[in-house]
Amino acid sequence: MIGILTFFQCYNYGAYLQAYALHKYLKQKGYDNEFINYRSKLSEKNEYRHLVTVDGKKSGAYFRILLKMLRFKIYHRKLKKTKRFYHSEDLNTIHYQTVLVGSDQVWCYTREWGGFDPVYFSYGINARKIIAYAASMGPDNYDREHPEVINSLMKNFDSIGVRDTNTFQFARLFSGKDPQIVLDPVCLYDFEKECKETTLEPYILFYSDALTPSETVIDELQRTAKEQGLMLVSLGKKFSWCDTNILSASPFEWLGYIKNAQFIMTCMYHGLLFSIKYRRNFAVFLNEHRKNKCLDFLENAGLTDRVIDRETKFAAIFASPIDYTRVQKFLDKKRKASEVFLDNCLKDHG
Repeated sequence: MIGILTFFQCYNYGAYLQAYALHKYLKQKGYDNEFINYRSKLSEKNEYRHLVTVDGKKSGAYFRILLKMLRFKIYHRKLKKTKRFYHSEDLNTIHYQTVLVGSDQVWCYTREWGGFDPVYFSYGINARKIIAYAASMGPDNYDREHPEVINSLMKNFDSIGVRDTNTFQFARLFSGKDPQIVLDPVCLYDFEKECKETTLEPYILFYSDALTPSETVIDELQRTAKEQGLMLVSLGKKFSWCDTNILSASPFEWLGYIKNAQFIMTCMYHGLLFSIKYRRNFAVFLNEHRKNKCLDFLENAGLTDRVIDRETKFAAIFASPIDYTRVQKFLDKKRKASEVFLDNCLKDHG
């Protein structure tokens, strides 16, 4: 049995889908696996407060947000997992031959709900072999000052796969090993059976947690949608300038909305990956703490021309198709390398 330690029991589409993808990929390869159902109470509390309040007051979309959380809980229950653990000390009661830490930004501790949690850096993990797969620091820069304990904990990893250059530098600095940049698990699994088709009329999809582009870009986005006869749809968050706000989609309905969009505007890492996965035309808007997550991937894939900045006009990107033949060659090469990495890590797993 392989244990997976990652974010899977939160209410974020990308977090759930990356966890689900890794679980299913390992099953396809013949590896039985389960999620280590660990999360601190502080992390749960902070995420709940963030979801249901705006400026300290109950959100106007409170009941739709609760419906979204309920639907996520249904999907959480479908995953194979251990009993619930709230404290790192309790993890000593379970043992694995192999534990995979990741993917997602499990090594980001300044912006995650529970703050610094040494468990994700290997503390308390009872396993013969500890592997990181597609782990990320998210917006935390590798050269910032880190908690001292990280220096010793990172040396417990037998192999380290990361999903971006910033995390590569961090892992190499603190582990003393040679990390490898690998693909997020959603790029290893096809979701063909899970994706639920939508029935919306043609639309431009906007996907963001809270970040918005400039007023100029929003005006362009609205104008282009009107000129093209398309609805402007926000997925997962309410924005008053969108025609429709879909707040309570299930994870697999979320896939359908991405897959069937005429165009996607996003600042989210998994919004970007699924736009590419389904070969959608898309644009990305970023701020400083999003660059580590998205810009690195766009640079490697040769897609930096999809980034909207002060000089770039949305209408120009909207009218510019993507050469997915070239992008697919990059993905195929990285997918093969990622699969080889995992195979090598798990080849002596009993």
